[in-house]
Amino acid sequence: MTSSQPGQRAELSRHTLASGGATGAADDPPMHEPGSRETALVESGSLVLVCDTERHLLKEGDCVTFDADLPHHFENPGKVDAEFLAVVSAGLRRS
Repeated sequence: MTSSQPGQRAELSRHTLASGGATGAADDPPMHEPGSRETALVESGSLVLVCDTERHLLKEGDCVTFDADLPHHFENPGKVDAEFLAVVSAGLRRS
């Protein structure tokens, strides 16, 4: 939803994840810079957040914040599409 800009410290995105889908795999490397944080809000459906091998079930209306520089991905175990918003903010440490 936001475009990448020099010096931008946060990005907002909206995602639709099909039933049975995933945003990545357990062995994918982190794609966010060190110190980054991510907040996700489930708008509809349900998701499983897999973060650093721990699984967290998220239902409609749930919101979670986690260290985005850890290996993570979302899975949709439900029978319907899941929609969620994600905000990734740069860490307090500057590289």
